[in-house]
Amino acid sequence: MNRLAEKAIKSPKIYIWTTAIITIVIIILVALPMLTEKFANILHPLTIDTDPESMLAYDAPVRVTHRAKKKEFGVFDLMAIGVVNKTHKNGVFNKKTLNKVYDLATYAKSLQWKDKNNKTEGVLGVELISPSNVDNIEQGGPGTVKFNWLMPKPPTTEAEALEVFRKIQKQPILKGSLSSSDGQALALYIPLSSKHVSYKISALLKKRIASYDDEDEFFITGLAVAQDTFAIEMFQQMAITTPLAMILIFGLLWFFFRNITLVISPMIIAIVSAIVTMGLLIVTGNAIHILSSMIPIFIMPIAVLDAIHILSDFYDRYPQFKDRKKAIQFVMS
Repeated sequence: MNRLAEKAIKSPKIYIWTTAIITIVIIILVALPMLTEKFANILHPLTIDTDPESMLAYDAPVRVTHRAKKKEFGVFDLMAIGVVNKTHKNGVFNKKTLNKVYDLATYAKSLQWKDKNNKTEGVLGVELISPSNVDNIEQGGPGTVKFNWLMPKPPTTEAEALEVFRKIQKQPILKGSLSSSDGQALALYIPLSSKHVSYKISALLKKRIASYDDEDEFFITGLAVAQDTFAIEMFQQMAITTPLAMILIFGLLWFFFRNITLVISPMIIAIVSAIVTMGLLIVTGNAIHILSSMIPIFIMPIAVLDAIHILSDFYDRYPQFKDRKKAIQFVMS
C-alpha cells in the first residue's frame, strides 16, 4: 500500500486518468449490449434476477429438492383473489357480484403470451379454480352421477346466485375453500406458468378490478405474488434510494466542511467505486439480484468515510510539514 501511495504521489495524473479511463470503459461495456443487439451477442447484457431463491446457489440442496418435489407432485406457482361483500344480505352470492367474478375469471384465463423462446407464459387457464371453472358433482338418478359446471354462465337472478352457494355447500372439497360458510367471501385460485409473471398478472388484474364498482372488496395474494412484488419493488426502491443517499451525503459534507473541493473529492470516489463494482458484476456475466442491488448503498458511505478520514488527517498534518507530499506520505503511511 505504501509503495502504491508513493507512486501515486509522484505521478498523480497517471492514476487519475487511469481511474477515469477504466470507469468510462466499464460504462461503455455495460451500455453497449443494451443499446444494440450486435454487441448483446458478444458482451454480457444487464441481467436482473428478481427471484428471492437466487440468494441461494441454483444447485443448493434445498433448491434442488424443492424443484424436484414441485415437478413430482405437479405443483404450480399460484396466486389467489379473495372477493368479499359484507353489505349484501347474501354476501358475494348475489347477481351483481357473481357477474364480476365470472368476468374476472374469464379475463384471467386470457392473460397468456409467448416469451422470446415461443413458450406460453401467463395464467394456466385449464388449471384455474373459480365458480365458472370447477365441476359440480350431483346424483343424476339411481346409480348415476352427473357432472356439470358449477356456474356455466353469469346468474341473471338472485335465485340463481343463491343456487351457486347451495351447490358449493354440498361439495366437501369446495366448502370452506372456494367460499366461506357464511357466503360473505369467495376465492379464485389462479395458477401461473412461473412466479416471475405474477407481478405482471397481478397488475393487469388490479386494472380490471378497478373498472368495477366499490360494492365488493378484492384482495390479491399468494406466495408467488409476494416474492415477485417484493423483489421488483425492492429494485425500484434501490433505484430511488441510491441517488437520494448520494444527495444526503453531499448535503452533510457541505454542512460540515463548507468547502467544495473537500466535498466533491469524496463524492467522486464514492461514485467511481459504485460504478466500477456494479459494472464489473455486469460485465463478467453476473446477474444483479436483490442483495447485490444493495451494494452501492453500502459502498458509498464506506468510500466517503475513508476519503474524509484521509482528507481530515491531511489538513491536520499539513501545518506541521508545510509540504503537501510529505503530509500525504505521513497520512498514507
